[in-house]
Amino acid sequence: MDSLFQNVLDGIFSAAFLAAILRVTTPILLPSLGALISDRAGVINIGLEGTMLIAAFAGVIFSAYGRDWWGDSVWLPWFGLAMALLLGVLTGLLLGFFHLRLKADLILSGIAINFLGSAGTIAIMYEITGSRGNTGGILNNPVMPFIQLPEFMKDVPVLSFFFKIFDNQSVMTWIAFGSVIAVWYLMYRTPVGMHLRAVGENPEAAASVGIRVQRTRYLALALSGFLAALGGVHMSMGYLTFFERDMTSGRGFIALATPYLGGGHPIGTGFASLIFGFFDAISTRIGSLAIPSQLPQMLPFIATVMALVIYALQSRLTVRVRTLRSAEGEDFDASFWGAIQRLSVLHMFLAMLAVSGLIVTVSMFSAPDGFQDLGTDWENQDVFMYAIGIGLASLVLIGSNLPFMLNVERIGRQVWFSAAAAGVSLWL
Repeated sequence: MDSLFQNVLDGIFSAAFLAAILRVTTPILLPSLGALISDRAGVINIGLEGTMLIAAFAGVIFSAYGRDWWGDSVWLPWFGLAMALLLGVLTGLLLGFFHLRLKADLILSGIAINFLGSAGTIAIMYEITGSRGNTGGILNNPVMPFIQLPEFMKDVPVLSFFFKIFDNQSVMTWIAFGSVIAVWYLMYRTPVGMHLRAVGENPEAAASVGIRVQRTRYLALALSGFLAALGGVHMSMGYLTFFERDMTSGRGFIALATPYLGGGHPIGTGFASLIFGFFDAISTRIGSLAIPSQLPQMLPFIATVMALVIYALQSRLTVRVRTLRSAEGEDFDASFWGAIQRLSVLHMFLAMLAVSGLIVTVSMFSAPDGFQDLGTDWENQDVFMYAIGIGLASLVLIGSNLPFMLNVERIGRQVWFSAAAAGVSLWL
């Protein structure tokens, strides 16, 4: 293989790539947890994208001007973070005011917040810097601290691999994955979390036992804005030192889908965010090849669509399981249906990988020059042959897993066929 393509492959199968997954997962995971909290309270925060942009811009502005006011200080990035979090909470409360107090439509109010975040940050940035693109070279804002692991870990055989992954990660990444545990504890181990879930499931019943529904939903939106603001700050101060217009690039919208793929649970949302982070990281890595950049950039958004498909199918399975539970009573086999549900997720994930294979096929046909480094003296026809092979393999993946996605009860009736389909899919 030529050095270019070999470097891409070596980069994917490395500790550095895993570290990159954690880094790019951070701005997806934080707003996803915010979306989870608001969704469980019955007021999904559609304005996550705008909230992230407002917070990212506020962190840069306040930390940059803080340097002018107080000079260099270790507290400058934390000051920018604090102001960004304040504005994130206020933005969440603003959405609550529109919807809960003024009775505006929640979806339209969230879209208005997104427009406010996109257009407002550009307008203010132009007034301050004279630029409509970014603040780079004009505002000198600090970056959030990085966490350094103990040096002895890199000399220990097993720990050295994990040292390469977790060493020198931004504090925002550590906060993001710590937030998974914090949100889990909040939702399932505190009265506040119980109230949030009760209000989302049945607001009338919650109100009948004394829970203040409106105040609880305000709190959910404030927490959602807080977590989205953390994700926004990571975009502009986690590894970069400037704000760029619309720099969130749809991550706030991806975050709306992540809780559904994660089953409405903080831990599941964390794993789902890692899946999106994987697709985001691999699209960046593949983008270094000589192919149109728009093709690999499609991967995270196609993963989002697939996540919604998986959620719809899983919701249908859940309804079916509840019906069977009611009909069979004591004869209902909960462990059997639990295994069926987990296997159906496996089939859906394998089909998601197959869709990525189809994108690779389209990429090879549309830009064969970018793949000629796969072999020595390859011509376009060689790339086309392998593209056909990858496309056919992807179609086999989809075809073998689709029956178990559309009718999950078939997994129980055709166990060996399901196992064979999963095994062949994993091999392909």
